Amino acid sequence: MLQVKKLVKSFDGFLAVNGAELTVGKGQIVAVIGPNGAGKTTLFNLITGHLVPSQGTIEFKERDITGLSPHKICHMGISRSFQLINIFPKLTVFENVQVSILSRKRKILNMFSPTKKMMVEETYRILGKVGLADKAHSLSTSLSYGDQKILEMAIALGNEPELLLLDEPTAGMSPEETASTIKLIKELASSEGLTILFTEHDLDVVFGIAEKIMVMQQGRTIAQGLPADIKSDKLVQAAYLGEEC
Repeated sequence: MLQVKKLVKSFDGFLAVNGAELTVGKGQIVAVIGPNGAGKTTLFNLITGHLVPSQGTIEFKERDITGLSPHKICHMGISRSFQLINIFPKLTVFENVQVSILSRKRKILNMFSPTKKMMVEETYRILGKVGLADKAHSLSTSLSYGDQKILEMAIALGNEPELLLLDEPTAGMSPEETASTIKLIKELASSEGLTILFTEHDLDVVFGIAEKIMVMQQGRTIAQGLPADIKSDKLVQAAYLGEEC
């Protein structure tokens, strides 16, 4: 599904990503972990076209997407959520998701045109999937922090992605919200046939749902494999997890 090869991103001589390697198979739930500043979010920005690599290649379904614009990559079937909430604050929950669907179908939302009546069933289907149907007509900013993170995930689903990138999906959530989000990610992967790539600092979340883990340090991939193998990897323990892990 996704192949990252020898990826490099330099900012004025600083190597934020330095030869990263990543393979994500179709239908997998894959985590990218590493200390703060390891290059995880930069890697996501490179994959989704928000940054252009200095070197290396990114392939999606065996097609080279290196350096393509975000909207082209999005229309190819890659969606993402962000570490900082990125929703339309003046729109309702329903309208946030509806806009995403209309964008995928290359239609413009005009609240005073028949477009407003389009994609209603599909919008409600997505909201039902993520548990926000009962809040459809609430202003998006009236939602709790956790629900706003879920709404951002619903917006990403409006693109009908094959690959969904989640940047810190449970950051700032309560334990109850975190447990609910973990369950939702598992359900979406199964019911929607999604391939999911996510970053996360909470290692209980990572080892609870990831089928494969890639570890970054100082922009490099230092390990990649099954959770059990990552947990016992001496290099990973020394670099990130700690000797007692």
